[in-house]
Amino acid sequence: MFYIDEEKCIGCKICVNVCPTQAISMVAGKAVIDGNKCIDCGECARVCPRDAVYSKADSRQNIPPNQENNLPNFGFGMGSGMGRGMGTGAGRGFGKGMGRGLGRGTHDGRGGGRGGGRGWK
Repeated sequence: MFYIDEEKCIGCKICVNVCPTQAISMVAGKAVIDGNKCIDCGECARVCPRDAVYSKADSRQNIPPNQENNLPNFGFGMGSGMGRGMGTGAGRGFGKGMGRGLGRGTHDGRGGGRGGGRGWK
């Protein structure tokens, strides 16, 4: 479920207007989410200009904004990439690659194999 940080909410009503289930209403000039109507779609958090809408599961809320990029990023992913050719003849093929990343930024798992495998008879 999503929650409103009353200190950050400026009462702009943008979240009220985008909520597909009308789960957000205004009380004393601040947005309030009805947990019985909220479907956790996250539209309210996406459009909030003050980042006043958050989820308890969102651990990034506890990280100071200037330190978010100083944390290591462990990424695992699968993607398409060049792979070894398998089949009759000297084939080059595109196969599925699997990548693992350690460090900063996104790691989309682009495959790193090279084509040109031996043909199997």
